Amino acid sequence: MKTPTLCLLAVLAASAFGANILPNPSFEYWLDTLGVRMPLGWLTSEVLFPNTALKDTQSHTGAYCLKLVGGDTSAFASTATVVRPGYSYEFTAWASVTALLGGSFVMQWLKLLGGAVGTPVLIPVYRSSGYRSYSNWVTAPESAALLSVSFATLPNVSVYLDDVTLDDTTLGAVTEERPARPASLHSPRKVIACSGTRAAWPAEVLFDPLGRRVRGAGHLRSGVYFIPPDNRPPLR
Repeated sequence: MKTPTLCLLAVLAASAFGANILPNPSFEYWLDTLGVRMPLGWLTSEVLFPNTALKDTQSHTGAYCLKLVGGDTSAFASTATVVRPGYSYEFTAWASVTALLGGSFVMQWLKLLGGAVGTPVLIPVYRSSGYRSYSNWVTAPESAALLSVSFATLPNVSVYLDDVTLDDTTLGAVTEERPARPASLHSPRKVIACSGTRAAWPAEVLFDPLGRRVRGAGHLRSGVYFIPPDNRPPLR
């Protein structure tokens, strides 16, 4: 699937204003693109199959969300963003589906001219009573310049999507948000990644990517944290 140039331009504009670098993450803005109604910055199956990617009000936040309606074939939505080689990013999305398995998010690293790099990251979406959060930490390969983010449903399955974000976790955000941050945040050697709640982490001083001190370090949510030089926990 080719993502329109409009998508990349929207990404470049959005990346200057916050940690999220995906365009129109809450699907609040819709345009008549390529002759069909699509969310700004996204390419959807509506181009090929009418009524498979719709603007809907059953949102997680805001006024609107994207409803994908799979028929004989799957419905899809896709976008792309510029990334920096070797840097880590946090992907988060909210989805609601009544089927046992609704489909999957797919993240694929790309070279500047579009060739695939590395192994795709798949995040399946399962049945839930309402919106459910899905997240993953990813690191761009050394030759990556872009990241394609897509979702495809299974046939005959409907899925509601909202708040699809990719947060840049680099220290640039710390510089702007908290000038008086601890000196240890300058060094990437003091970074740890936590893939889930870890009661095993000792209760030393930790800081999040915005330079804020983390309370109750023994109960961390998934994320990246910065450790002062004298408070590094042992590897486990």
